[in-house]
Amino acid sequence: MTEIKAFCSRCGVEVEPHKTKCPLCGTSIQHAEDEEPISYIKKYPDEPAVKTEKEGRTAKQKRRLIWEVTSVSLLIPLLITLFIDLIVNKTVTWSLYPISSLILAWFVISAPLLFPNKLPILYIGETLPPAIFLLVIDKIEDGQINWFLDVGLPIEAVVAVIAAIVIIGSIKVKNKGMNIAAFILFGTGLICLAIDFIVLKHIRGTFGVSWSLYVIASTVVISGFLLYLHYRLLKNTKLQRKLQI
Repeated sequence: MTEIKAFCSRCGVEVEPHKTKCPLCGTSIQHAEDEEPISYIKKYPDEPAVKTEKEGRTAKQKRRLIWEVTSVSLLIPLLITLFIDLIVNKTVTWSLYPISSLILAWFVISAPLLFPNKLPILYIGETLPPAIFLLVIDKIEDGQINWFLDVGLPIEAVVAVIAAIVIIGSIKVKNKGMNIAAFILFGTGLICLAIDFIVLKHIRGTFGVSWSLYVIASTVVISGFLLYLHYRLLKNTKLQRKLQI
């Protein structure tokens, strides 16, 4: 390693590394290791971050885009069906059925996309259009209301009530998981039971149920199993947290 030479700052004579004073004039010698290090790194303020990519769409914008695409996707077959019916029959006949179905689908899809956080509007948007759809279908057949009041409206009322109970229960429950699926499945079984009862009453004029017994039995068993799994796993999770404390 090369030895660093020291010189007197006053007379310029060379001084040995271990000497603290000049042997000629007695001036104190400042060695390199005694000097404070000088920082030659100049600090500059951080440059402002430049956004090179466009910011992503918000959740609201994404829902709006999905709604627009869905609306156009439903409008195309609606117009095609309408035009075919007009060309072939010179009037609107059979196309009223698919047109009504497409309009119903548009209302049902639009409600959660446009009003996801407004529960009253969402609930009305999901329950009122099906009732109107059933009324229109009944009216299309012969221009009169035949089965809507006896079948369509009661079924829609049952669906609306059970859906409300399931939605409120799903919102109020604290720990969400497989229990939500159990609520929905059990509600579906009750709806099938009500539909079977209403239709059988309209056709035969007697009170009773038939095929819905198989559905309700299956949904009760599966719903109970899902609830057992949910709360069993929840209990294990709480126990593990207590043991970790």
